Amino acid sequence: MELDLKSLNKKNIETLKSLKKEREKVIHDSTSNPIKNNYVANELAKTLYPNIQHIKIADITEETQDTKTFVLVPNINAGTKKLAYFKPGQYITLAANIEGGIYNRPYTISCSPKNAIEDNTYTITIRKRPNGIVSNYFFDKVKIDDEFDISCPSGEFYYERLRDAKNVIAIAGGNGINPFMSMAEAIVDGILDIKLTIIYGVKTKEDILFHKRLNELSNKNNLIKVVYVLSEEIVPEYETGLISKEIIDKYLENENSFFVCGSLGLYEHMNQILGEYNLPKKYIRHESFFGRTDFRGVEEYNVKVKTCDKEINITCKSRETLLAAMEKNGIKAPSKCHVGECGFCRSRLRMGKVKMIDNSLREADKDYNYIHPCVAFPESDIIIEIPN
Repeated sequence: MELDLKSLNKKNIETLKSLKKEREKVIHDSTSNPIKNNYVANELAKTLYPNIQHIKIADITEETQDTKTFVLVPNINAGTKKLAYFKPGQYITLAANIEGGIYNRPYTISCSPKNAIEDNTYTITIRKRPNGIVSNYFFDKVKIDDEFDISCPSGEFYYERLRDAKNVIAIAGGNGINPFMSMAEAIVDGILDIKLTIIYGVKTKEDILFHKRLNELSNKNNLIKVVYVLSEEIVPEYETGLISKEIIDKYLENENSFFVCGSLGLYEHMNQILGEYNLPKKYIRHESFFGRTDFRGVEEYNVKVKTCDKEINITCKSRETLLAAMEKNGIKAPSKCHVGECGFCRSRLRMGKVKMIDNSLREADKDYNYIHPCVAFPESDIIIEIPN
């Protein structure tokens, strides 16, 4: 049967005319009131991913001689009623004004997501560090009822069942226990369905964070096992020395995911060991860390910081990042992870040369001179344009 194009075109024209009349009627009958923007999806997004959360310090616990845990609750008077949900292993970025400087630091949430759901609290555990501006301030000066602003939970260091094996080998060093503490709590609370073996390396028994709680969790749930490895002390039933392949081999199953969190030395040591397993890349997860850079002599450079409404002149040493220099001089520059991963501090380099380490800059950004100031060290005088 031949197709009658003339009849078909005539029919299409009539259909379009009919649709036009229907559309005009719908427009005519519609209300002229502004469309409401409080859709359920928008409200949910604001709850899960708020731009800022206002908090107060509700409690402080001394874990070791140089480590404290801080309980955060919403600062209702400042407008935050409910803390955002998080995945075990994620972090928040905390803003602190210290002696004229504006500092942002990421801290891993060390409690279960159930704390946020039922108790409306987060906990973060901070270790005092040599020359640590924010960590020392928190350890020495912060008290209950002090107020701060934090970001929504961020980061990719969490279990994902579509990617990770159900048997997780968590390798921690020192303060790197925090994300695994959150995962263990989530297993006990029924939020996370995995088998978790924490291999925790410290110098001595006194250096173990959450020692009592870790033992309670492992005794309460057979999906959790904690192996302590002491490098400078011999204790019965504890492993001695450094975390080794021989220790790890004891807890492997047919399919395993490795999560590693700790010092740079731990990462380098574990990269060598885990490389022997020849695993697909997806089965080895690293918490972001700040890598080494080679400082041969220290120079000081002039930096002009451009914002949308002003220009600020500061100096920056070759051994400090552009972000650190801006924070020290009270410039409110955007930042979250401080390790070049999240891209939140992405800024444009208008003039000069920098050295960037451990960054995940996109190729297109490189072509247009965008950098991550949190991992960018100056190698000349600089002009940088930051977002507001």
